[in-house]
Amino acid sequence: MSRSSGHEAGFVPRTTPFGSLRLMRAVAASLAAAVVVLGVMLLLAVVSTQSSMAMPFAI
Repeated sequence: MSRSSGHEAGFVPRTTPFGSLRLMRAVAASLAAAVVVLGVMLLLAVVSTQSSMAMPFAI
């Protein structure tokens, strides 16, 4: 959609790419891996806390 041919006036879509597709996929993959690692760490923390609370204290 284009309303005006001025530099900043009107509705002009951005056509400049902000990064290569390969770089975007690498960033997305690293973010997905970080989310999985954080989820596993949180799961291990919860499981270890629950198992330590279930054990009786040694007197």
